[in-house]
Amino acid sequence: ATFCHQLTHEETPRNEIDGQLKLIYVGELVKTIYDAIVNHTSIKEFHVPYTAEIRVSEILKLLNGYKAGYFDQGVFPELSNAFEINLFNTFRTYMDIARTFPVKLNRNEDNRGVFVETIKSKAGGQISFSTTKPGITRGNHFHTRKIERFAVISGKARIQLRKIGTSEVLNFDLDGNEPAYVDMPVWYTHNITNTGESELYCIFYINEFFDKNDPDTYFETV
Repeated sequence: ATFCHQLTHEETPRNEIDGQLKLIYVGELVKTIYDAIVNHTSIKEFHVPYTAEIRVSEILKLLNGYKAGYFDQGVFPELSNAFEINLFNTFRTYMDIARTFPVKLNRNEDNRGVFVETIKSKAGGQISFSTTKPGITRGNHFHTRKIERFAVISGKARIQLRKIGTSEVLNFDLDGNEPAYVDMPVWYTHNITNTGESELYCIFYINEFFDKNDPDTYFETV
């Protein structure tokens, strides 16, 4: 947590003691407790197993990579296991969302038309395209693990985010004449509305394929 805060607030973290840590992500801990309750587990002492073991220096190396690649350049990192996904999502929660987004994209235009690079990723996943009619809103849901990006390439849109458990709504107005994107942090319900008079064109990135048996999509109005 300290490293994440420092790296996203122009501070330099230091590794004082390179200990070997046994860790569990808060989401995994909550699921373990939940399962124990619904399964009516009744024992005097319940041992929660850790899900990852890693040195402090290795954590800092990963976080420095997220800072250099994602925070500074907008490139999604390669995430090879559940621990790295959880660590990356933890890192993202320490960013100042209101000041970070939207991020302007480079618009390259010549006699053939316009070309815009919207998403660079080392993580794989899925890229989707959508059109939205004027006045229509998509979304109003949140994720607990998924990594998602909305990029507006044509038309006008308002993207709204609200952290679950809070009332503050962040509003981002995007225009395809200046292509830009907003990333969706975990535990932020979000939507996108076509605020223009023409059809809205968007590109969506998400780091995993949709699984109807485990969608990680929870509906809640922004």
